[in-house]
Amino acid sequence: MSSSPAPSPASSSTANRQGARTRALIRAAASALALTRTPGQFTVKHVAEAAGVFPNQITHHFGSKDRLYLEAAFALLLRDSGRLTRVARGARSPEEFGRALARTALALPSLPSLTSALALARGHEELGQLASGYLKVLFARSERFLERRLQREGWAAGHGVARASKTFWVAVFGAVLAHEAGFAGGPTDLDIASGLALTRGSGSATMGS
Repeated sequence: MSSSPAPSPASSSTANRQGARTRALIRAAASALALTRTPGQFTVKHVAEAAGVFPNQITHHFGSKDRLYLEAAFALLLRDSGRLTRVARGARSPEEFGRALARTALALPSLPSLTSALALARGHEELGQLASGYLKVLFARSERFLERRLQREGWAAGHGVARASKTFWVAVFGAVLAHEAGFAGGPTDLDIASGLALTRGSGSATMGS
């Protein structure tokens, strides 16, 4: 029996480009939908229509709608988190800096989608591992930003930059969940900024955890 000829390098390259383009279209459509829909309202059919692809292409590239929702929600948050670096530039004290970060983080439009995505990962090993990986990226980015800013200003994080970054985001996620459950408090009531434990001090004190 004769075997089928192996695909040529040119055809493989074309297929790879087409696959990458399809994934990009799906991700863009999924992100737009995840911003305004809960996981229950988020369907493969709607994403396929928005992306201009067939539903089976979505399952082929992403496996399930829950995985796609989680990826879309984290992509939105990682994009939105860039706002924190801009709004905090004018802060003149560690206290003002912390309050600016907390106020801006709580107003990020992607947070409700992100907390919904985290709920999907509960009890689901594959999604849990995916969420953990994205959280590590978020924490690492935040840690680098915070470390640079504190070193420049000569401020310090009382519990270390790594711990401060994680504590900050966990508090933000918890605040969103509390708000969705009916708690009407704002940034002042929740005092998320205090978790950063920022003070005026030696820049070397910002290192470590």
